[in-house]
Amino acid sequence: MKLEKLNQWLSLLANLGVIVGLVFLIAELNQANRIAVYTAESTRSSQFIGMNTSRIENPEIIAKLMQPDPEFTDVEWVQALYTARQQINTWIDAENAVINGLLSETTRRGVFNDIDVVIAEMPGLIPAWEYLFEAYKLDEDADLETMAYLFRAVQEYKQDHAADP
Repeated sequence: MKLEKLNQWLSLLANLGVIVGLVFLIAELNQANRIAVYTAESTRSSQFIGMNTSRIENPEIIAKLMQPDPEFTDVEWVQALYTARQQINTWIDAENAVINGLLSETTRRGVFNDIDVVIAEMPGLIPAWEYLFEAYKLDEDADLETMAYLFRAVQEYKQDHAADP
C-alpha cells in the first residue's frame, strides 16, 4: 500500500514536471518568435537606412529620378535600374517576411504606402520598373502582391499624368 501511494506521488510529480517543462518551452518559443519579429523589423529598417544613405551619397541621380521622364546617360540608366531593383527587392523581402509571420500586417500595409510614395517622389524610376516588368514578365497578375500592386500603381500614375504637359 505504501509503495502504491509513493508511485502515485512520483507519477503526479513527474506529470507536474512535464507540465512545467511545457510551459517553459512555450515561453521560450514565444520569446524566440518575438526576437525573430524584431530582427525582421530591424533588418527592414536597416535596408531603408542603406537606401537613404546611398541616395544622400548620389544626389545627382536622385535629382534626376525625382523628375518625370528624365534623360539618362548610360551610367545614369544603370544607376536608375539598380535603384529600382534595390527598391523592389526591399518590398519583396518585406512581403516574404509578412508571409512567414515575421512582419506585421501594419508593415505589409506600409509597403504599399511606400510604393505610392516612391512613385510620387521618384517618377523617374518608372522606365526602370517597366524594363524590369518586361524582363521578369510581371504584370497585375504577378504572384507577389507587392509586384502586382507596383505594376498597377505605375500604370495608374502614367494614366493620371498622361495629360500633363
